[in-house]
Amino acid sequence: MIGTCGNEKDSDVVITVDLNVTGIEIVVESKLKKMFGKLMEKAVRDVLLEMNIKNAKVLVQDFGALDFVIRGRVRTAVRRAMNGGDK
Repeated sequence: MIGTCGNEKDSDVVITVDLNVTGIEIVVESKLKKMFGKLMEKAVRDVLLEMNIKNAKVLVQDFGALDFVIRGRVRTAVRRAMNGGDK
């Protein structure tokens, strides 16, 4: 079960969530990873914890998104993955 959300545009992020794994793995791809990578990872972890998700691989492809955008995209991608499809 994989879900995605987001666009490859400035100030946005593409989130891909795969629930067919064991444990939590977060991969961040961003030009700003050195400065904000830990904060992006924390935003993803917070949403997974809030949604009680214990097994997920999350790919974050960042294009300059703010914290609230990342959180919203993760929530939507998780819901799409739980419903069994991409969109």
